[in-house]
Amino acid sequence: MKNVKKSAFFVFTVFTLITVATIVITTCKAPVGSNIDKDNIGNSLPDTNSGETRLVVGMYDASPQASARSVEIPNNGKGIQGIESLILTVREMVVIDSNDNHITILDEERTIDILGVSRSEPVILSDVSIEPGVYKELRLVLNDENTITINGETYPIRIPSGEQSGLKLKGPFEIFNGKLFTLMIELNTDRSVHWNQGQGYSLRPVLNIETGANVLGIFRGNMTVSGNIGAGETLVQLNDDGTARMQVASYPRYTVRGQYYYNSVTKILTLNDFDLSGPKMSGLRKRKIMNEFPNEVNLPVKQWSPNDIIAIDTSGVAVNLQRVDEFNFNATFTEFTLNVDYPDSSANGKEVAAVIEFIDTGMTTQTITGTIEGSRFTENVLIPNNYLLESSTRLRIRAYLFDDPEDLNTEVGVYASNLTEIMSGSRFSASTVNPWQEEQIYTLQRNGSGQEFTVEFPRRLNIRMEHENFTNNNPVVSWDAYPGANGYFVLVTMSNKDFDKTLGNTGGNRPYKPLFYQHTYNTDITIDSELIRFIEEDDNPPTIDVGDKIVIEVYALDNSGILDSANKKGAFLMNSLRVTRR
Repeated sequence: MKNVKKSAFFVFTVFTLITVATIVITTCKAPVGSNIDKDNIGNSLPDTNSGETRLVVGMYDASPQASARSVEIPNNGKGIQGIESLILTVREMVVIDSNDNHITILDEERTIDILGVSRSEPVILSDVSIEPGVYKELRLVLNDENTITINGETYPIRIPSGEQSGLKLKGPFEIFNGKLFTLMIELNTDRSVHWNQGQGYSLRPVLNIETGANVLGIFRGNMTVSGNIGAGETLVQLNDDGTARMQVASYPRYTVRGQYYYNSVTKILTLNDFDLSGPKMSGLRKRKIMNEFPNEVNLPVKQWSPNDIIAIDTSGVAVNLQRVDEFNFNATFTEFTLNVDYPDSSANGKEVAAVIEFIDTGMTTQTITGTIEGSRFTENVLIPNNYLLESSTRLRIRAYLFDDPEDLNTEVGVYASNLTEIMSGSRFSASTVNPWQEEQIYTLQRNGSGQEFTVEFPRRLNIRMEHENFTNNNPVVSWDAYPGANGYFVLVTMSNKDFDKTLGNTGGNRPYKPLFYQHTYNTDITIDSELIRFIEEDDNPPTIDVGDKIVIEVYALDNSGILDSANKKGAFLMNSLRVTRR
């Protein structure tokens, strides 16, 4: 196991955010929902080593009926049945900026059959680099060889003004530096085709225009964290307002959001303004994680194409992403509900970490963190199916409670190419691990539904002592009843400076010697000072002085009748109380 010394989701900056870098470039090549054919784009494809602000212009048929079209003729009320194709040839496209400069964005003929070209798969007429700025008009100039086919017969179709000055689409359109700007032209065929006696068919286009989509692109790939220590599947979605969201398959319920900006001159993508969201994440936990994020990440662009992007990550590794249609993983998941129960409400609001161990597959542990509400923490857990391998796998689940959330610390690790969060250097106040009881093993069914597992913190005895002076008082020790206990065994041990002298210790841990023990069926006991004695004879038993350490252990006995503390047998559990004589 190799660890990256960062808090649990730092990986999103060097791993997930690398994905963002490459994706911004890709979105500059394809509008949402389009499946771009390289043959349609032709010479408009940019050189793969370039990176510019880009303008994409596309067109599709916006008629309400996708088949069996019927176009009404306003003049005589007769209908045109059986329109099979409408062939248009675009010979030039020009945009006009705010200074009346005419910029040609298409200077070669493009012939298209507009019928059947849907909004989800538009025809791309132009995809070019362009100067950022405000443009007030787009002109679409067609040639005079356009045709319409009806019931197997092909006829010429006139396009008034479209063959001279061009069809004019008014702006303004503001194109930002380093971003993709899309213009999608809707041609409503049903409302645009006309027929006149003696003139034949004509096209007076009813056009609408969309200036880009809310989602510019979604991309997926297996990203390398650094060097060759592992990779994981990552998703990134970029929005036209400069925002992005990112997820990694190992932790699919956590999302990183941020801002992006691509400089087309330096070919550097800048990522910043990061935020993290996840289920039941406390504000303190979030702040601790976000403190590990850099303020800004700058990534150079190496290459882009419509569906395959390469950028260089912060460790110098080339990373590759593929364009996809949906924001979801290739990986499949098995879901189960995890409950972590505390015996009472005293842990309400405290941090808890549940560690899931995969017994059969040997995959690294998964760590789930959150906050106890009342006496329970509940989380719907998604486990990648490559963690299960077979139809089912056995799990060991342990939970840890933290009185102070600052005591919960984690690191990112990679095991079998999967990211994982590992507790490291944490100081927990309680654990579901009870050495006196055999741990429960849970079986997770692959792709099973309605699966629910519950782990419980052991009920505590809450040992209390009335006095803290063993010499002059008879202290009363009491505790809470434990369900099913067959009585209790109480053991008192002590350590003081006289023991140190006897054993010749000069420092370190002091030895503890038994002072008192007793079996009882009650939940309290009086420790009679006169009964305190050393089990091993000592000619000069020391007194219990101020500052001496005393440990009181209470065992909740089971029905075996034998107490073996070395092998943790004979009791449901043991709790202890440490006191110092005042």
